[in-house]
Amino acid sequence: MSPLLLLSLYVGFSSRVASVSAFVPGALHVQRPLLLQPMWMAGFGGSGGKNKKKGNKNKAVVVPQKLKAKTQWDRYCVNLKKSKSYSVAVRVTGGDEKGEWVKVGKVKSDGVTTEVAVILQRGIIAEHSKRLRPDKVKPKDAVEWGYSEGDEEEFTLADKTVASNLKGVERMVGFEGLPDPNTGSYCHYKEGRLVDKSDETKQLAQGSATLDMSVLPRVK
Repeated sequence: MSPLLLLSLYVGFSSRVASVSAFVPGALHVQRPLLLQPMWMAGFGGSGGKNKKKGNKNKAVVVPQKLKAKTQWDRYCVNLKKSKSYSVAVRVTGGDEKGEWVKVGKVKSDGVTTEVAVILQRGIIAEHSKRLRPDKVKPKDAVEWGYSEGDEEEFTLADKTVASNLKGVERMVGFEGLPDPNTGSYCHYKEGRLVDKSDETKQLAQGSATLDMSVLPRVK
C-alpha cells in the first residue's frame, strides 16, 4: 500500500474521531498536556507576600532599682545625717487632669543631685505613698515624682532618665517616709511617743540622745 493512501486513511479516521467526541458523551478525546508555569514560593527565591517589618519591642525602659526601705532609711538617718533634706511627693497620672501633689517624705543625698536621689528611690517612695495615703493613691495608680526644698509645697517634676545609667550610687542617697501609725512604717517610738528618727539621730551626733537601732519599720 502506497504512503499516500495510508496518509489519506489516517486523516479520514482522525476527522471521524473528532466528530464523534464532539457529540457523544464519554467519547474518547485526547487532552493536551498543560504547560506548567514557574511558581515562586516564599522563602525559596521569591516573595510569598509583602515583607512586614516588626517594630522593635525591646525599647529602653528605665526600671527602678529594687532597694530596701529599711536600708535607705538607715542611710538617711545615719550615713547622711549631715546632708540637707528635701521634701518628696507623688501625684497620680493617667487621667484627664493630673492629680495634686501628695507629700510622702524626704530624701537626702551626698555627691548626686536631689533629683537623682528621688528617681533612684522612686520604687519605695511610690510604695509608701500607697500605704500612707490610700485615699489619694490607689494600689494600681501610676504616679510621677516631685521634690522641693525644705517644707515648701511647690514641687519640681523629677525626670526618670537622669538615673538610667547610674549604678552603685544607692549608698549615696536615703529616704525617710512620713510616719504611718496604721502600718508602723517609718515609725520610731521613744518612751511610748512617736518621734522623728532622723531628728533623734541629729541629737545623737551631738551626744544628747541614745538611738535605739533595734526599732525597724514594718516595710519590705
